[in-house]
Amino acid sequence: MTHNHISVQDALPEQTDKKERKLIGDRGDYFLNRIVGETEENISACYQCERCTNACPVCHYMDIKPHQVIRYIQMGWREELMHSSTIWVCLSCEMCTTYCPNEVGVAETINHLRNMAVHSSITPKERHLAVFHQTFMEELMRYGRVNELWLMNAFNLKPKILKEKIQMGTLKEEILLGLTLLKKGRLNLLPRKSKAIKEIKKIYRMRRGDII
Repeated sequence: MTHNHISVQDALPEQTDKKERKLIGDRGDYFLNRIVGETEENISACYQCERCTNACPVCHYMDIKPHQVIRYIQMGWREELMHSSTIWVCLSCEMCTTYCPNEVGVAETINHLRNMAVHSSITPKERHLAVFHQTFMEELMRYGRVNELWLMNAFNLKPKILKEKIQMGTLKEEILLGLTLLKKGRLNLLPRKSKAIKEIKKIYRMRRGDII
């Protein structure tokens, strides 16, 4: 009579998917210092009370919650933020900033990350929103203000946007909405250039970190 001896280790299934752990401080504080320097926000004052996330009306659509965004910056996790949906989903309504007990500009910081992502080589997770943001900034730099009709026209002329809207069936809805606004006098056919366009361009370049 033979006996088969099976060890406890042999009986357990082989674990092949080991989640990589992220170490606190493993990437230094370069990214934190950069964001603080460019936004002038006291990001280190955040103690993760989560009031910003609780106040956010679209946090359910975010893969990284507002309070986690600030924490990721503290940790130096730039790539994760650049690859996230959060920076594009954010409405910039500033509810998060309003409810922060330490007055950390959460919305302003997320908007800054969005601008960083536009000028990076990382493919945005929300392509339509990224293209729209880029188009918005282009129109703002051109006229100093945004004309909705010209903005949507410029957006639709971006590669693949118009074709995808036709496939999704959203173009007809946008046209009907535009006609309704036009009848009510809420759309201007021609854009008007702002008198402060030079100042607006200067502020934008400064926020990007360009040498003035």
